[in-house]
Amino acid sequence: MSTTLEPEGTHKGVPTYSFDNREDGPVLSHQERWDAFAGAHSGFRSSISQGYWVVTDGEAVQRALQDWETFSSASVTALNPDPTFLWIPEMLDPPLHTDWRRLLGSEFSPKAIAAREPEIRQVAVELIDDLCGRDGAEVLDGFARRFPTLIFMRLMGLPEKDLDRFLDWVDSMLHLSFEEDPDHSRQMSAMQAVSAYFEEQIALRRAHPRDDLLSRAMTWEIDGESISDRDMHAFCILMFQAGFDTVPIAIGWALYHFATHPEQRGAIVADPSLIGMSVEEILRVYSFVVPARKATRDVEVGGCPVRSGEMVMLPLAVSNRDPERYENPLEVDPHRSTSNHIAFGSGPHRCLGSHLARLELNVAVQEWHKRIPDYRIAAGQDLEQTGNMYGVKSLRLEW
Repeated sequence: MSTTLEPEGTHKGVPTYSFDNREDGPVLSHQERWDAFAGAHSGFRSSISQGYWVVTDGEAVQRALQDWETFSSASVTALNPDPTFLWIPEMLDPPLHTDWRRLLGSEFSPKAIAAREPEIRQVAVELIDDLCGRDGAEVLDGFARRFPTLIFMRLMGLPEKDLDRFLDWVDSMLHLSFEEDPDHSRQMSAMQAVSAYFEEQIALRRAHPRDDLLSRAMTWEIDGESISDRDMHAFCILMFQAGFDTVPIAIGWALYHFATHPEQRGAIVADPSLIGMSVEEILRVYSFVVPARKATRDVEVGGCPVRSGEMVMLPLAVSNRDPERYENPLEVDPHRSTSNHIAFGSGPHRCLGSHLARLELNVAVQEWHKRIPDYRIAAGQDLEQTGNMYGVKSLRLEW
């Protein structure tokens, strides 16, 4: 994937690119491409599939995310303005979205998440200790993907033996390029498999409730009515994606960053109090989430003349790496006084699981560097990252 800007023409006076955000590329190429776009335009048109708009002005991205009445979450996939699937509560707008957030709030509140810290730390320690006796490992499969995923499986009450096939489903649902899956058939197949899996889990909970999030969610009511099986499926699929992809990607970037910045790695080993801001900075600099919204009316945003019903892509990286917001925006600065990033989104759909994600990231970085303080990237790797959600595909470290 090239970061060179070569527009193929214009659409309504706006530059047009054959831009496919789902393409894989060399490590950091997606973030660098957003830097290039943001430096050249406030927005552009992608000609991929049916076409969609892309906003590359950082301030405009944040405003759009906060304006849910204009930019609806009825679709959150730029390539699919009229999805046949539903992810709850991500693809709901207020007030129904607010009802779901209220119900979920007690499960993901700071107090509820803090109570889970001993278990979270124990899982991290066990996985890292299993790697300590070696001289290196593929750390994404060995730790970054397994640690938060196991925590999430325990939260939902899912059997841990299903971990590997869950990771395969996530890849098909979130990381295939347009060329690999032009008609979304592989994505839909994975979603159907996940839906069938959770249909079985829901039936099990109805017969024998347990002390887990899935069982508790099945007792909830909205406007005096129990949640239907259809909505439970939609909720489970979203929770599946949120729990199995974002934090593993962030941990991967943290290990990549400290492997390539030994001076900062030495600093956090010597002074662990720097880890908190380092985590925030890694979330900001390596921003990997690219939301999309569906316009509910004709509107201009980032110089793009968006018509009602059209899709708008809102990359978080152009806000989080904006030189007008941050001094030295591409550098992780563990001494930065504030980092008011939007890596968890902005507006009513800001990530509900941010407290859990932050705790897992901090615990991962803390416990890893207690046990493996000195490491490096193994030679002979062509490091690549996935499209759509920008995660490092594979990372072998030596120590």
